[in-house]
Amino acid sequence: MRSADNGVLDVLGKLKSKSMTLTGKGILFVLVFILLPALLIFWVASNQATLAIKQQVSNALVELNIQNHATIDRVMDAIDQNIVNMMSSSLIQQWNTPRPISERQRVKQYVATENLLANYSVKEKYSLFLLEHDAADYYFVPPPDISDSGVFFLDREGGKWLDNALNAGGAGIVQPINQLGFAISPKQTFAYLRAVSDLTTGKRTRNVLVATGIETVIQEALNAINLPEQSRKFLVDQDGVVLAGGNSEFRSFAFPEQGEELRPNVWMTNDSMYVYHDSPMYMNRLVYEIPLKSVLGSHTAVQDIIKITALCYFAVILLFIFYFSKSIVRPMARLAAFTRMYEPGKKMARFKEGERKDEIGLFYSSFFAMTERLNQLVKEKYVMEIKQKESELILLHSQITPHLLYNTLDSVYWYGIRGGVPEVAEMVRDLSTVLRIGLSRGKELIHIREEREHVEAYLHLQEKRYEHSFQFRLEVDPAVENCLLPKVIIQPLVENSILHGIGKMDGEGEVCIRIKEAADEVRITVEDNGFRSVNLSKLSDILTGKADPDQGFGIRNVNKRIQLRFGLSYGLSYELREEGGLRALIRLPRRFGE
Repeated sequence: MRSADNGVLDVLGKLKSKSMTLTGKGILFVLVFILLPALLIFWVASNQATLAIKQQVSNALVELNIQNHATIDRVMDAIDQNIVNMMSSSLIQQWNTPRPISERQRVKQYVATENLLANYSVKEKYSLFLLEHDAADYYFVPPPDISDSGVFFLDREGGKWLDNALNAGGAGIVQPINQLGFAISPKQTFAYLRAVSDLTTGKRTRNVLVATGIETVIQEALNAINLPEQSRKFLVDQDGVVLAGGNSEFRSFAFPEQGEELRPNVWMTNDSMYVYHDSPMYMNRLVYEIPLKSVLGSHTAVQDIIKITALCYFAVILLFIFYFSKSIVRPMARLAAFTRMYEPGKKMARFKEGERKDEIGLFYSSFFAMTERLNQLVKEKYVMEIKQKESELILLHSQITPHLLYNTLDSVYWYGIRGGVPEVAEMVRDLSTVLRIGLSRGKELIHIREEREHVEAYLHLQEKRYEHSFQFRLEVDPAVENCLLPKVIIQPLVENSILHGIGKMDGEGEVCIRIKEAADEVRITVEDNGFRSVNLSKLSDILTGKADPDQGFGIRNVNKRIQLRFGLSYGLSYELREEGGLRALIRLPRRFGE
């Protein structure tokens, strides 16, 4: 041991002596000005390269997470839309108010409702829970612990989850419940719950529509997501309860405390990367848990090996510096150059150093594999952008036909002006206005000033059709001209006033349309002085859906569109005028748009 120490001292003594050889000076120069700085630079550069890889991969994964979460939200939207469709059906609405009926009618009503729920049940199961009916009258109905879906009658409170649905204010909620149907031991499922609203009275009932087994549908959407090996993906609610994904033992989720935020929506620990996105509509979070090994590949392992190897070489580098100068320094310089030259998405040629069997070859192979993975991610993002552009082109193409129609009508208008038939030209202009505003480029909500133009153009057309046999007035409060409303809701009311009220009054008929502000509402009235008798009860039946579906389609459509858009407290109603005739009243919330 002493002899080895003496040998080292002799070498150091020679390096310090004035008679130091050129090799010794070269070794000292390489050691002080090349090797040590190179080791330091490599150490920092490798850490920065790892950080850059994490950031680039996390950016791509965040975009993928957002798009996949949007797909899951569309699944939830489809379930919510099914419940809204069933809720607005006359069959579900019949259960809102208990009424005395015969046993045969009860059986018939129950079977029809079961068929409606079965028609919507595919992967998720739909059920209707009724809390206000006498369960004894429906003794033939199986309870929820026997049947996994259908119509169920409860003679007592159904549980906390039903109370939560009734207290949600008419909104849909996701809630864990015990799985319906026969089971040896209770099993939990996740259900989408929504209290049924009475479209006639506008009040919420104690009936609840339930979609069970939604975790199966969500799990299918999660299974379609491709992530690196050993990754996990799951959907959790705002309390951290796992709605789908994970396993039977993994029912709750929270981020590890030992970690840091790499960027918004990315939490990083020593072992894993967590990518997440929140849905404000359904109050849930989609989480990817991805091991860093699968993200970085073998880059981390190679990096550690090189660091350890470099430290070991440092002790004997003085003896082998010339031997390793060509096999290590130059390849590393080439790799650094290739690293600076690399551009995401650009394919790089394989390095001949990658065929080596030592650490340098492994490092080259890892770097090439890393560029291939990044290029694949860039390619996938590029393909998604192409698909988005194709969707925009399809939308633009769908706008060509209305645009061509408007140009054609405009040509006919000017042809009528030049041909000396201004009345025909005016009718073409009014028709063009009616069509343009009616289409509204696919928008559902338009400004009141646009609706006014639509009604005014329609009235001009009807004036010419009925040879000016009636008069009209159109009064609009300037304070509400920029308010929004569903398009084409006034024209059906005006059409009914002309057709059923004043169309044949030989110049004595009058239609008056008023749009004004009232508190936080916009009120629209359409009045006529028609002399025909009006059955208000029949009009009420049409609006509430009790009448024949083939009757009053126009006004029923107006009322339903308003209530589905703004709620049951708004809509259409009718009343008789003291002077004679009929008055239609539309109540809307006061909402402004640009």
